This record gives sequence, C-alpha cells and structure tokens, in this order.
Amino acid sequence: MGAWGAGYFVTVWGPVALLLAALALALSLAGVPPGRGAARAALGLLAAYTLWTFASVLWAANKGDAWAGAGKTAVYLLAFWVAAALVGAGASRRWALAASVLGPAAVAALTLPVLPESMGQMFHANRLLGTVNYYNGEAALLLVPFWVAVYLGGSRQAHPLLRGAVLAGAALSAQLAVLTQSRGAMFAMAASLPVFFLLSGKRLRGLLALAAPAAAVSLSFPELNRVYLEFLNEGSPREALQAALPEVWLLAAGAGLYGLAWGAADAVWSVDRRVVRAAGAVALAAVLVGGAAGALAAVQRVGDPVAWAGEKWEAFRTNDTAGQEQSRYLSVSGSGRYTLWRVAWEDFARHPVLGVGTHNYEATYYRLREQTGGYVRQPHSLPLEVLAERGVVGGALLAGFLAVCVGAGLRERFGSLGGEGRAQVGALAAAVAYWFVHSSAEWFWQMPGVTLPAFLYLALLASPWRVARPSPLRWPLRAAAAAVALAAAAAVAPLYLADRAEAQSHGLRDPREALAAVERAQSLNPWDPRLREREAELAMQAGQWERAERAYRKAIELNPRHFAPYMRLATYYERRGRLEDALRSYREALRRNPLDEELQRKVGWLASSAGRERQE
Repeated sequence: MGAWGAGYFVTVWGPVALLLAALALALSLAGVPPGRGAARAALGLLAAYTLWTFASVLWAANKGDAWAGAGKTAVYLLAFWVAAALVGAGASRRWALAASVLGPAAVAALTLPVLPESMGQMFHANRLLGTVNYYNGEAALLLVPFWVAVYLGGSRQAHPLLRGAVLAGAALSAQLAVLTQSRGAMFAMAASLPVFFLLSGKRLRGLLALAAPAAAVSLSFPELNRVYLEFLNEGSPREALQAALPEVWLLAAGAGLYGLAWGAADAVWSVDRRVVRAAGAVALAAVLVGGAAGALAAVQRVGDPVAWAGEKWEAFRTNDTAGQEQSRYLSVSGSGRYTLWRVAWEDFARHPVLGVGTHNYEATYYRLREQTGGYVRQPHSLPLEVLAERGVVGGALLAGFLAVCVGAGLRERFGSLGGEGRAQVGALAAAVAYWFVHSSAEWFWQMPGVTLPAFLYLALLASPWRVARPSPLRWPLRAAAAAVALAAAAAVAPLYLADRAEAQSHGLRDPREALAAVERAQSLNPWDPRLREREAELAMQAGQWERAERAYRKAIELNPRHFAPYMRLATYYERRGRLEDALRSYREALRRNPLDEELQRKVGWLASSAGRERQE
C-alpha cells in the first residue's frame, strides 16, 4: 500500500481487508485463539470501537462516508486480530518487525531513482509527495518503523545481514523523508527519542545503532534541503536532487556496511556485561544531559520562554510562515490546523456522546471555518477526529485499547523480560509514540499503509512474550470468531465491488452502458452520494435531463449538510437556463459554505440578474 497512496482509496485497502478477513476466518476455523491475555482484552476493546464506528452510520448525515470509514476501521481490527493470533501461536516477532522495516525501505529504494525525472508528479509546493501523494504521509510511511530498525540494527540476536539491511533501510528512509519537509515528523521523532532510550534496556547498543542513520541524515541534510531552496527560489531543483542522490546512496550503503561489520564482530567477540551496563548508563546520561543542555541553550537564545511560547502559538494560529525561506523545519505555521481543530472541537461540543458520525466532519468544516483553504475532509488530528465523529464513547474505547496494549508491554518490560525483550519493548513503544504524536496533527487513520505497522506493534506489545502452545478454541467459539470474520468481509466487500463498478463506468464510451455500471454500484452501495452525482453526469451525456435532476436531488438527500451537492444541482439548473432554481440552490450551498468566493459571486450575479428581469 505504501506504493499506492498508502491505501487511502478502497480500491487498495478493500482487497487488503478481504485478505485479512480470510486469514482471520482460517485461523478461527483452525481453532487458533485470537491472542492471549492482554491481547484478547485489547482485541475486545478494538472490536467494540469498530462496532461503535459502524453504529455511527445510524446517526451520520452522510451514511455513505460513515460506512466507508467504518470499513477502514475494520481493516485495523482484522490486522490486530491476525497479528495477535499468530504471535500468540509462536510466530517470529523478529521477522515481523524486520518486514515492517524493509517494506518501506524498499519503497524508498524504488522511489529515489525515479525522482529526478518525476519531479512534476512527485513534488508539490516545494516538497516531496512521494508514492503516498501527501508530504506528511510519505514521511510517516518511512519513519514509523525507524525505532524498530534501530533496535534490530543493534540486536546481537539478529543476523548480521539483517542488521546491515535494516540500518541501510533506516538511513535511506530517513534521508528521503527530509525531502518532505515534514515538521510533524520532526516533532514526532523528538518526542519518541526519549521513549526509546528510557525504556530500552540496551541503551548503548541503541545509541550505536542510531548513530548510522543519524549521521547519514546529518551529512546529507544540506544537499537535500537545497532541493527545497531551489524550488523556493525558482532555481534548478532537479540538478540539486541529482547532485544529492549519490551522497544519499553512499551514506545508506555505509550504514548497511556498518551494521554488517558490527554484526560480524558481535558473532566472535563480546564485552563484559558490567562494562556494557556502565557504558549504557553513560549513554543514557549523555542523551539526557545533551537534551537538557540543548533546552538550556534554547532558553538562553529565546529569552523569556513563556513569551516565546506565546509568540510561537500566535504564529501557529495565524499561519505565520516566517522561517520557511531557509527551511520549512524552521517555521511553526499551522497550515490552517488551528481552524481545523477548532471546528472539530465544535463538533464534539455539540455532539459529545455520539459524535457527528464517522467521516462526517467535512460538512461542518465548510460551514464553520473562519478562513478559506484547500479541500479538507479530516480535522488533521486523530484524537479530535475520534471525539468529533465518534464522541466520548468512541474516544474512551480507542483510548482504552491503546492503554491496554502499551500497559501490557510496560508491565512485561518492568517485570520478567530479559535485556533483548526490554530493548524490543522500548523500540515498539517508541514507534507507537511516533505514530500517535504525528497522527495527532495529521489524518493517518485514513492511510492504512501508515497506520497498519503501528497496529502490528500494538499487537506485539499486548501479546505474551513467553511462547506457550495455546489451547485450541472450542467449536462454538470457532463458529463465533468465524462469523465475525465473515461479517467484516461482508461489510467491506460491497464497498470494494461498488468502487470497481463505478471505476468501470469511466472506461465505457456509451453513456447508457456506463449508467448500467453505476446502477450496479448503487445496488451494492446505496448510501454513497458520489454515485448519484456520477449518475447525473452520465444522464446529462445521454440527454436524460429529468433523470439527472432526480439523481442530484438524491445526492442531496444522502449528503444534506454538505454544500457540494447543492452547488452541483445549481450548476445543472444554470446550464438548463432555470436561473431562479439555480439561485435557490446556490444560496443553499452558500449557507453551508459561506466563505466560498465563487458561490458568493454566483449568488450575487444571479440575484442581480433576477432583479433586472423583474424590473423589465
């Protein structure tokens, strides 16, 4: 999914959901329990959250979007279920972690060679969109597994070839992420770093493993940042990128050789445990002292920290872009997030228990926003998205799920785990911390390619660390678990099949054949207003004007709070010369999107035209 928009569209995540449902069904029929201990409790909370998400279809204004959002939540439920079941049955944690690192690294390795010739598609607004087609999503895809790569790169129990591969992949991914100029990634890395070193039992190894990708980013940053500056100053970003790529590849190869050589040395040489512990304590102290010294230097440079924080908050709130002329990492502009978050909080305040319904934030945003902006569908904050759309009930269920997973890992970390287990808990907790911090300012829940690795890590945190042959499920429980897997597949399959039928309509030249394809899609997904809008487009091509009008009115019934269906109906009326009807529909659209300048112009022009006609 990392190579196809991080699985944002049902075309991509639908087959993944069906595959996971098939795996869950097979495990259920084979009698494999869906996890053990805390993992089972966490699965119960996540299942309740998923069920609540589906229930929000009942009170959502746009039931089609709510159903699609609930289907995507089912992907995470199935992934957690399958991971917890397999790990509980003795599957290798280390190979699962290695796969989660090497997958994004492979995407990075395949992306870099095509960047110079694909800058028109891969870059926008001076920043790398990448295969995810979104700057921050690309950065998160590459960096969510970063701390897992650091753990594996320093683990004596990992094969030297694997250690070299993960460190090379981490260095490559981190360098490519620089091109996204993602400040959210920078803050998430800063927040997750102390989590890793405070919880990892092998701090010295962690520090030595971190040194390879950190050195690669430090050395290549000036050249990679120059690509951004060349865009900004209307220079030659392609030449800057071509000049930077050899260094990027060389540094990644160096990190890989470092990991390989270190692994080979570990195989034949060991250091006294007391020396390692002392060095680890020194490493932790160095990290803490370094952080404190950096904070002190920052305080001395900015003067009054309270006043400085107030200035930065004001810059965030007003989208002040000062500092971007050197690097976007130096700016604190909120990119409109203050308004996004304020509107989400307004949704929650008005609907605190139930929320407005899954994926139903968009209509509220256009109605309540205080400044114009681009196309927005999510509040760009996972906590606020959950509260606004699923209410306090959904928030409590998801928070409980996360708390059980992390709490189970920490309980084992400070309980009976050895050094290797403690290091793994530190890496998993740091990776989850990165995902959650970055998700708190983004919309990664809609990107399974970014979020699924975090659910794998949560499953590993919650699962028992001592392998024991689980007792097989009894047949009544097998039947119940199989029924849940089938229900998940039944909820997702119509969404995917309807999407395929709608996509087929775009490849048919005969409007009547295309309409037949859209009708099949509507029979599978009768709640999606976009299918009605597609029907109206095709009906107009076929000269079926009354059908087009009925389809637009049906789209309004399916999405009554959003301005867009009213605007499309108004455009239809305007095209047919029914200006009074067009004016009424434009006014309805403007009432739901009062800051839209185009709607304002349309209403003003039609109102003045109607006035002149009455005078005549």
